[in-house]
Amino acid sequence: MLKRIPKSDISIRPFKAYKEWSFDNNSIEISLLEADSTSTDLSGLYPKNSIHGNIKSTFYNGQEDNPITRVGFKTNTFTIFTNAKERNLENYAKVISIPNIYVGEGIKKNSVSINDNGEIYTDDGFGNLRSGDIGLELQIINFNSNIINYLNLENNISTLTLVSLNLETNEVIFNYNSINYTQTIIQLDLQNNILEVDELPFLDNVIGRQGNVFYNQGIIVLTKNATTKLLNNWEVSYKSTQTIYEHEYLLISNEDEFNVSTNPTAVIEIGRETSFITGSDNKIYKVTTNPGVKYIRKKSTLENGNILDYRFGSAYSSSISGGFEHYELSSSVDTTGSFLLPFITTIGLYDDEYQLVAVAKLPQPIKSESDMPVNFIIRFDT
Repeated sequence: MLKRIPKSDISIRPFKAYKEWSFDNNSIEISLLEADSTSTDLSGLYPKNSIHGNIKSTFYNGQEDNPITRVGFKTNTFTIFTNAKERNLENYAKVISIPNIYVGEGIKKNSVSINDNGEIYTDDGFGNLRSGDIGLELQIINFNSNIINYLNLENNISTLTLVSLNLETNEVIFNYNSINYTQTIIQLDLQNNILEVDELPFLDNVIGRQGNVFYNQGIIVLTKNATTKLLNNWEVSYKSTQTIYEHEYLLISNEDEFNVSTNPTAVIEIGRETSFITGSDNKIYKVTTNPGVKYIRKKSTLENGNILDYRFGSAYSSSISGGFEHYELSSSVDTTGSFLLPFITTIGLYDDEYQLVAVAKLPQPIKSESDMPVNFIIRFDT
């Protein structure tokens, strides 16, 4: 017996799942490649100048702001303390290439951490690999009068001098170490005394850009002074991303559904008549001349000696007589359960081609009642 599930009773919800990975300089799962534009050595599987040209044309081609040709993550919204602006590639770089099997749909932003013999590099969520302590406090600049204070710097740099603030051009000029910096205003919140700008370039001396992370491709590039990096005793950790779909199916077994045994011996036929005829091919065939009536088989003689009528039964299909209008009376005199209500232990899900695609096992058998619907909820992930 099959029943089609209405689309309204089907729910499929996606959610992101993350798995943490960690590899070091001895791991064979990932590759550490050298990219050198000045190298003339073409030997080996991955020539250094070829790698440099490949990553330059793919990731450092000056198309960071072109939505058609851009590769990698890019935003113009201030979030940490700098947005992802131009990418810088020196003549020599080191590339950590992670196979797709360990990346999934992409590396999770803000999850990359490289321990290079005690020096820590982390990604800022915008594809920039940085050294130093990156704290969320860096995205907030509290200012009072012409002094700007900002927090959570590893080297505890504390003050900037505000030179000018122009709301018409959305520009702010501040001075640090006798050098003026002109930056774009992202947000000005006078009520909370907060000023957000697009970048703090002087912080590169404290929290410097060391390279880039290309999340979807599983590639990490160290571009600044790369000859001194990842020589030995280094480790990279990150989280891969995979979308999981939670399927939920509501199955409703109504009062007149799935409540009679499918065992053929549970049904008895009364009045069925057959005869034999000779066909045009002179073969003898057995045919039904009177279909008779089908009833649910039940105990014919009760313990008290009373004879129970077969017709005192339940509906099996349109071809079986009897109805559940006698359910209470029958159950009161026939302790064996004359209606043969089955217990549901297993539910199968089929596709449109009637192929079994999933099987659900109930923790305990559930009786399919004839006087009330029974609801089941099946959940599984793919």
